Amino acid sequence: MVPLALLALAGLSLTGERSVYTDHVAPTLQHHLSRDAFRIANRTATKVMASRALFWGTIGFLIALWGVGASLRAMMTPLNTTYGSRETRSWLRRLLVSLAGGFAVVVCVFAAAAAVLGGRLLHVHGVAAVGVFLGRWLAALTFLLAAIAVILRAVPAKKRPFRWITVGSLLSAACWIAATVGFGAYISAVSYSSFYGGLGSVILLLVYLHVAAIAFLLGVTVDAVLQKEETRKHRRGRGRTRAGR
Repeated sequence: MVPLALLALAGLSLTGERSVYTDHVAPTLQHHLSRDAFRIANRTATKVMASRALFWGTIGFLIALWGVGASLRAMMTPLNTTYGSRETRSWLRRLLVSLAGGFAVVVCVFAAAAAVLGGRLLHVHGVAAVGVFLGRWLAALTFLLAAIAVILRAVPAKKRPFRWITVGSLLSAACWIAATVGFGAYISAVSYSSFYGGLGSVILLLVYLHVAAIAFLLGVTVDAVLQKEETRKHRRGRGRTRAGR
């Protein structure tokens, strides 16, 4: 998320929209983060927007793209095992697939974050506030499902149809959002002035990444089981049809 944040801040600076951060994002961060955490985040954001915005934006994009691409390459073996696929692609093709898929995932995740954070810029009340809250999280869920769909389509050696991005994908996205909300709640409550708070944040971040990985793999496993069960039923149906003839 840090490279994506660098990219977003650089984009605001290059488009002359720094006021979006200073007038909307910064007050929101100050309200939800502890004093020490906000001081660090605000100082970093101000530095990124103040000078060499194009440099920071490029660095953020390249780091995010390479990191996500490396993650997709690491997923190829376990996903091939889960779906019973045999890896036949060359190293160069796997690299290109991972970078292309990484680009799509970065765009989807960035759009999901923009939907969640952008909704807070709308100062509405009453029923409209409930609608905006539900709308931004629904949009975030849609983009996360799109990111999962890209992963399940591009990463395995055997291409999977998009119609199988079903309950497993929904479960992965729901667990991902729940882990993110829980992590954000801890960040807003912890005191960074104490050694335990800082150490606890590092540990919780590792736990969050672990939970997110488990959520994704759980969704993939459920998706694979559903497909195998559907294939088995389809074969049984064809067998009965032939027997009836």
